[in-house]
Amino acid sequence: MAARLLVLGSTGRIGRFLRRAWAEPPEGLVPVWHGRDASADLVWDMLAAPYPGGAARLVLVLAGVTDRTARLEDNVVLGLAGCRAAEAAGAAHVFLLSSGAIYGSARSEDLREEDDPAPDTAYGAAKLRMEQEALDWSRTARRGLTILRLGNVAGADALLGPKRPPGQAIVLDPVPGGRGPVRTYIGPQSLAAVLARLARLADAGVALPSILNLGAPPPVDMADLLEAAGLDWRWGPPRPGVIPRVGLALDRLAALCPLPPDAGAPDRLVDEWRALA
Repeated sequence: MAARLLVLGSTGRIGRFLRRAWAEPPEGLVPVWHGRDASADLVWDMLAAPYPGGAARLVLVLAGVTDRTARLEDNVVLGLAGCRAAEAAGAAHVFLLSSGAIYGSARSEDLREEDDPAPDTAYGAAKLRMEQEALDWSRTARRGLTILRLGNVAGADALLGPKRPPGQAIVLDPVPGGRGPVRTYIGPQSLAAVLARLARLADAGVALPSILNLGAPPPVDMADLLEAAGLDWRWGPPRPGVIPRVGLALDRLAALCPLPPDAGAPDRLVDEWRALA
């Protein structure tokens, strides 16, 4: 029997991509879409009320706050609300979306799950507190938990995602000795495929790591991504604080969910974004 997968926070950018990718439900899964408007299967304000819904075997928590003008500490509240919803729904496993921002940025090597977190932004610090609270909950509730430390999702990020007025060029920071900043990305279709496979593995009782980096290798130069997208862009002035490279090590993910060799190529990232835009 297909497993009910409760997707919390399906009205954000990543959630909307996922809903389009899973317009026909993935094999073995029945997504239940949560939001705060009538388009959702389950309408629920996660910050204001306890979980009102029914049973689910798996829970994916996408809900979070990225806007720097908002209460970033709500990431902790939303993460725990998702975990408690899983407990109330009788779910065996929770996937909790976190961020590679918890590692910090002052490192040149690819960041591994066992590296000590050192967030250097308020957002990264809030996500780290969310992770710690969720891990404590998992031990007490005796439920499976996989924290997904996500890189950038093509089309849901600050580079490709925002709609800009006609004629307004994207300004990219140059990197001394290189071109543009290099980051780990994943396309929304690849992301949907990885999440579906992880959910099926959890439902089959496969032991999953408690922390998992999520992206597609190799890290990509943002200038190459803009050129592949054919967008209007220009170099900005040199900026002392620019971070040249933030890459995630993806060995753990590759062992569980092998991706095509070109999954992180700029052309493919752009194609996946536009296929679901």
